[in-house]
Amino acid sequence: MRSESRCWRGLDSVCREALYDIFSRTVRADFPVLNREVNGQPLAYLDSAASAQKPEAVIGAEAEFYRHGYAAVHRGIHTLSAEATARMEAVRQQAATFLNAGSAEEVVFVRGTTEGINLVANSWGNANVGTRDNIIISEMEHHANIVPWQMLCARVGAELRVIPLNPDGTLQLDVVPGLFDTRTRLLAITEVSNVLGTENPLAALIALAHQHGAKVLVDGAQAVMHHPVDVQALGCDFYVFSGHKLYGPTGIGVLYGRSELLQAMAPWEGGGSMIATVSLTEGTTWNRAPWRFEAGTPNTGGSLASARR
Repeated sequence: MRSESRCWRGLDSVCREALYDIFSRTVRADFPVLNREVNGQPLAYLDSAASAQKPEAVIGAEAEFYRHGYAAVHRGIHTLSAEATARMEAVRQQAATFLNAGSAEEVVFVRGTTEGINLVANSWGNANVGTRDNIIISEMEHHANIVPWQMLCARVGAELRVIPLNPDGTLQLDVVPGLFDTRTRLLAITEVSNVLGTENPLAALIALAHQHGAKVLVDGAQAVMHHPVDVQALGCDFYVFSGHKLYGPTGIGVLYGRSELLQAMAPWEGGGSMIATVSLTEGTTWNRAPWRFEAGTPNTGGSLASARR
């Protein structure tokens, strides 16, 4: 990086401006929406922290699936269904590789970060958090990592504890150890703040939580587009992110969960694909994870397009 910086600084201003112009025009050309004007000026989009615009490659990949290969996955033996199923499971493997998960079966397709967190709260949380237990979050969490835990705590009689912020937007780390006790069941923490861009010291926080026997859910919605993520190196128990912030379609996301946790969790939605057997007289048995958490017809087109490079 130092040599690259010296090389960049060594260019005169004309060369730098020329290279920047070429780069910006090349990048802008990938995004059809940037061809439009707003108030008579070329569109400048600065809201990717909320949701990123979509490049032509992603738009084209989703359209191609609906034009030439659409079918329901995991519920047909005809050619189109078999092809779509194989392609979607290949995306699951790609997501596992992206996160360095131990197995593709540790990857659950969800509609986004919000659904992933709600899945954990309603499945793992209902079974593992009880009266007088507590969950720890931070003051910098976005709503999807606050409200599901508030709802869970209200439901079971648990306490929600909050790590406060310093004036500079960082966590007050000195108070964190005092929030943990033998009744702490979960730390739910963002990797990067969606407002401030603050990057939290996950390794230390995860280690502290595990010392107290608590599980850790990491909200990676703002992190995955900025640096590689290695869930095994992090040691987190759950990791969740959305595709739409990664220049992918809306309505698709990933929940990573350690295999032993997912296999022990009950489904929180019922429907097709999440079942192994159904009987009106003998009841229903569940599919194994991750499919037991993917009830109904999934967003196959969004999954395929989100994996487009």
